Amino acid sequence: PGGSRLDFKPWVSMPLEGAAWFITPTLAWRYTGYELEDELAEMINPTAPDTSPSRSLPITTVDAGVYFDRTTLFRGESHLQTLEPRLFYVNTPYRDQSDLPLFDTQAMSYSWGQLFRANRFTGADRQADANQVTLALTTRLVNSQTGREKLSASIGQIHYFEDSRVGLNASSPVIPEGRSAWIADASYEINDRWSVGGTYHW
Repeated sequence: PGGSRLDFKPWVSMPLEGAAWFITPTLAWRYTGYELEDELAEMINPTAPDTSPSRSLPITTVDAGVYFDRTTLFRGESHLQTLEPRLFYVNTPYRDQSDLPLFDTQAMSYSWGQLFRANRFTGADRQADANQVTLALTTRLVNSQTGREKLSASIGQIHYFEDSRVGLNASSPVIPEGRSAWIADASYEINDRWSVGGTYHW
């Protein structure tokens, strides 16, 4: 048994930036609607099958950062060293999505990129509720002559102001109010052909 799905997400954003800072507020509205075969609707909710479930909600994000830089020597060569604090805030209200099918949605693994996403699920069948802020710090070494990034190191963490309750199914664990694991990400350019990178969770 299957069905069809429409996922619609218009958004408006207003990037503001200066020579050493940026702030980007974004407001989106996400609507996802389904037309399901009777058998699938009964599998999802045997007591009250719904062949046309839907979900709609606003998603608000604010991405902001500051750049500091200075000239420094690294292995006898002039480099530009940066220090980049970054803040990413997400607010999405809770919606019960237990009556929606799972066509192509999975939970994302926790990674550096996940710190700056508005949804912790792939696909369109689940939209996570959120009231959280990511605090992160990145430093880079950029060669002053070539402009190539020699070294990059970052560390960050998510602060959850409320429990995040949306899961893939009813037995999925709630992400409790508090702090996520720390995550660190680094890369180093050995030469113009080779580089090495790594990520650490704590």
